[in-house]
Amino acid sequence: MADAAEATKPLYLRMQEDLLRRVQSGEWRPGELLPSENALAAEYGVSVGTARKAIEDLADRRLLVRQRGRGTTVAMHTHRQEVLRHYRLVSATGERVNENTAYLDVTPARASAVEAKALGINRGTAVARVRRLRTYRTQPVVVEYLTLREDLLPGIGALIDASRPEVLYSMLERQFHIIIGKVQEKVTAVRAEAADVELLGVELGEPMLEIERIAFDLRSLAVERRIMRARGDTHYLSEFA
Repeated sequence: MADAAEATKPLYLRMQEDLLRRVQSGEWRPGELLPSENALAAEYGVSVGTARKAIEDLADRRLLVRQRGRGTTVAMHTHRQEVLRHYRLVSATGERVNENTAYLDVTPARASAVEAKALGINRGTAVARVRRLRTYRTQPVVVEYLTLREDLLPGIGALIDASRPEVLYSMLERQFHIIIGKVQEKVTAVRAEAADVELLGVELGEPMLEIERIAFDLRSLAVERRIMRARGDTHYLSEFA
């Protein structure tokens, strides 16, 4: 049945899926040029129009970048940031509240039942846990608890601890050829707990926001789970084109 469905799939979709597979494998890294449309059409045995359709669809999703006079490159995280809007927490005046990122700790761990369910892995799978503090105008506003899969990202904890990247997803692209294709976020109203009081300077029981994010790669595999706990004077901004 699967083979029959594959056979009836439009050529541009089959080509598109294979291009994504090759990007994911690291054949072309973020920022690198792909072959020309003519060369890809010849390689896949399709018309130039079919090749162009496959590439244009990926460019519309900001996974590829078409540049006049240069060609098509694999998009880097900075090219996709505006569309994916990975950071939606803003101040009352609408400014992104992520001026500075301070790493508190990075520890190896085994996935809890909650983490395993969120990431689609077995409980006890090796993960790296990271705590970070986001500040805005010197005021701590968001504490983040990240869980990353060591099976997909071997050695990720040690790499993060050594480099402490400002933009984590860019590091995933450079080091592992992992491109974040989509994120899912759930926003919940919560009250400040003892850790929030210590890290954010809020009052115990004060209203806050909690955002749970699951980030997926191009194969729709969950790569990261992130819990963001934000001060009550921080807002969640959702934008639609």
